[in-house]
Amino acid sequence: PYWNVPRSITMKELIPKLLRDSSYLAQHDMELVPVGGGATSRQINTATLDGLRSGKYRLRQRPGPQNALGAVKFIFPNAHDVYLHSTPETSLFARARRDLSHGCIRVEQPVALAQFALGDTPEWSVSNIEAAMAPGPTRRVDLPAVVPVVLFYATAVTDSEGRALFARDVYGRDPVLEQALAGQGST
Repeated sequence: PYWNVPRSITMKELIPKLLRDSSYLAQHDMELVPVGGGATSRQINTATLDGLRSGKYRLRQRPGPQNALGAVKFIFPNAHDVYLHSTPETSLFARARRDLSHGCIRVEQPVALAQFALGDTPEWSVSNIEAAMAPGPTRRVDLPAVVPVVLFYATAVTDSEGRALFARDVYGRDPVLEQALAGQGST
């Protein structure tokens, strides 16, 4: 699938890389896309950098082996533009800490997830799913039924023994919760 690079990543990470290396787009199979429509480009110069900064252009990575999303993107409605995706970086699943993404969620077994989401649809056998995920033209597959998706973020949980376990707050959500709890306790 195409990866439409979020503006925050473009501004904070990719523009500095483009300033250091004008061949970065070509090396990573990325392109400039005019926001109002028009031909894509890989030309990095003062005008295109200014266009990226001002929002006249956006960046996207083309489908293929270098694509950060891997072979498949599972889109579901949400206000944050978060989705599930496979990854070419499968070695990341062996790490104990996996908070390496910008908000989207890497799927370790995308074929199994597709099988689950597609249900008992006869035309979607494992081999057909694998073939659909193979390199080739991008295609959209709608599900036969709605599959609820719930994303749950917690920095404190209990284990099976009832012990409290605390994780690093990688998204910086705890201070808001702490303020809310402090306000609730004082009334």
